[in-house]
Amino acid sequence: MSNFAMGYVIFFTFAAVLMIIAAFINRRFPIENVDELLAAGRRVPFGIISASVFTAWVWTGTIMGASEAGVWYGVSGGFNYGWGAIIPFIIFIPVALRLRRIMPNTTTFVEFIRERFGEKLANLFFVFGVALVLYVCVMQSVGIAYAFQYAFGMSYKLVAFVSAMLFSGYIAVAGLRGSIYNSVFQFFVIMIVVFITVPFLIKEIGFENMYNGLLQASTDTQHPNYNPEALSFFSGAGLSYGFSAVVVAMGQVLLSQGYYSTAASASSSRSLLWAYLIGTIVAWLPIPIIFGNVVGGGVYSLELTAEQLAVSSGAAPTIFSHFLGSYGAIAFVILIFMAGLTTGGNGLAGIQAMFTIDFYKKYVNRNAVEKEQTSFGRKVTFLSGVVIGLVASLLEGVSLLKIDIFSGILFAAPTASLIIGLWSDRLNTKVAFLSILGGLLSGLTAYFTITDQDLNWFVGNMLSLGVPFVIILLSLPFSREKYNFVKLKDYQPEHKVNY
Repeated sequence: MSNFAMGYVIFFTFAAVLMIIAAFINRRFPIENVDELLAAGRRVPFGIISASVFTAWVWTGTIMGASEAGVWYGVSGGFNYGWGAIIPFIIFIPVALRLRRIMPNTTTFVEFIRERFGEKLANLFFVFGVALVLYVCVMQSVGIAYAFQYAFGMSYKLVAFVSAMLFSGYIAVAGLRGSIYNSVFQFFVIMIVVFITVPFLIKEIGFENMYNGLLQASTDTQHPNYNPEALSFFSGAGLSYGFSAVVVAMGQVLLSQGYYSTAASASSSRSLLWAYLIGTIVAWLPIPIIFGNVVGGGVYSLELTAEQLAVSSGAAPTIFSHFLGSYGAIAFVILIFMAGLTTGGNGLAGIQAMFTIDFYKKYVNRNAVEKEQTSFGRKVTFLSGVVIGLVASLLEGVSLLKIDIFSGILFAAPTASLIIGLWSDRLNTKVAFLSILGGLLSGLTAYFTITDQDLNWFVGNMLSLGVPFVIILLSLPFSREKYNFVKLKDYQPEHKVNY
């Protein structure tokens, strides 16, 4: 069988397995109401939540983006990617627990914003939330398409579009429960691939070759990847990227409805706490560190240039194929495919929730029964897949890491009002809106006006996240309003909530 044909066999075999799982879950756990579709009945146990959180956060970007960071920043790249991305999850845990405690019947974070700040700000957060999920899912399709293109020479556009349709179709059929339970299968596949291939990859490259490649790159000004800080764990550029990664991941976590839906599905707050801690810190954190250093070290050892890689996002598939041959290419593609499908599915489960709860019954059909709501949610999910596939197919040749960095400026600004609004009763709607506007304007202005390309993205990200916090914190002592959080306990959505 040719390499090209092998790619299609792998792609459609796993696609078939995924849809079989969706059909089984749909038959085993028939979706009879909105809460079953969007929150899996709120009875999912600790272990399954942990696996779901891990696989949902193992993006194609975790593997390919962290590898790219290893190429850009040397030994510090993977570490900075890892700690930068994990901090927002540490922040998300108390946010999810607080929301669960003060507003136990909620499913989406937009419901909280509506009750806390009113309809207009809720609509703004809805737009941010939908845009973020679409972006995240586009990233997954792009990563999957790059992997199949580099490994098997398959059509980038075809793979990008079909993969988007695959995870959107899966969620349309099986809902959040399908996403969560499928994550258990994906968890084992990802772990098996990582723990089998990475030791072989390290053996083939050799620690000595990695070190010598990094050493030469840090001392030889003629080296194609010359970087004087390639061997510095405390690289200034790498550390700047780490702080920027915090900003990037802040919006990606706190505005991603899929994580709130998963949190709502947990059987208890205690299981939610431990599931998120183990799924992120214990299981996820080693992944970007491993790939950043192993793949980055492999690129330096071969003295590959960005031109030879076509785009530095291709570093990981190139290294796997070069050192492990066709078996390595197959293993890497399976790894990326599993990561992209689970993260894309989790994201679309969030879109499904937002459109079903925060849009359809409020703006389309106020008299809708739950069957009509679930039907609409499924249709929107499928339509979202079409949009994601079309956009992803147009991004061939674009760096995943560059897209990721710019997204921080767009999605970090609203997080301050969400976090502070959960605890402070003095934050009012006008200040919350002004903080978002101030963060966006300052971040985008810095990005487009600072001519230094190594500085503009960093300043832009820092301002987008920091300015809203400053605006809000300075306003609190002068606010005369006091919000009564107690009334959130009595909040009842327009659908039955399962317990």
